[in-house]
Amino acid sequence: MCDNGKSYESLKGEQETSNDISNVSPEDIDGACISVNAQMVIHRHDVEYKMSHTHRGPALIFSHEHFNYKNLPSRPETNIDSKNLKCVLKKLGFNVKVYKDSCYKELNKTIENAVAADHTNHDCILIAVLTHGDSDTVYAKDGEYQLKSIWESFKAEKCPSLAGKPKLFIVQACQGKLRDPGYVLHSKGHTETDSVSNSSYKIPNYADFLIAFCTIPNYRSWSNTSTGSWFIYNLCEELEANGKTLDMLNLLTFVAQRVANCESYEYQAKQISFTMSTLTRVLRFGSPPI
Repeated sequence: MCDNGKSYESLKGEQETSNDISNVSPEDIDGACISVNAQMVIHRHDVEYKMSHTHRGPALIFSHEHFNYKNLPSRPETNIDSKNLKCVLKKLGFNVKVYKDSCYKELNKTIENAVAADHTNHDCILIAVLTHGDSDTVYAKDGEYQLKSIWESFKAEKCPSLAGKPKLFIVQACQGKLRDPGYVLHSKGHTETDSVSNSSYKIPNYADFLIAFCTIPNYRSWSNTSTGSWFIYNLCEELEANGKTLDMLNLLTFVAQRVANCESYEYQAKQISFTMSTLTRVLRFGSPPI
């Protein structure tokens, strides 16, 4: 049950910090360097992330169907999306938990607990947000918040046990109200040394993030009443077929191709997913931990 003992606005105010990467100047960064000690899980020049820890890691799915904010409509397709995502992530070895219709306070507390947890024996962490959205914002059951407030919580200085490990975010939410009508293409015819590599080294706070969005900024996303959202459906199809063998950036490229082939004939609309990455190595899940 939602706890209304503290207002949404006051909670949102506590969550907001001055760590907005888009508004930080080089001078600010130089003057605010923080050295964080974390266990070195990979060597400086390793090509791939280490995906052979005892556990794959947690996958937190925030699935929002009903809202009591701004008269937002229900999202019944989220039940299909969360079920499909949970199934495929479990096959990849994740410890999956689904949080249904979380209030902002509940969502924020879940994130705080994940940040505070010991991830020493985890390969990575994955967080999926399935909800309504608009430009720069998404919605909890009782209010709106900025997605960056979630992933900034997992910076190396705030979550040292995930430093040097992949932090994955999946976002199924509109990012605006624009519709992409598409464009028709017409055919023309048929016709370093070991000692240096193994030494301690410093990593950027924002390294090792992968954020997969269902659509580009300012545009709508689309869904099917029987198969769920275009993006999550095709992401799950790709993860099921190639999640253990393909690296994630290539896999997400094929997801974008699949989504681009979808079309809403009722609204004459298309959609394209896109990815933001600060990964520093190849991310390939491989076989799940035994």
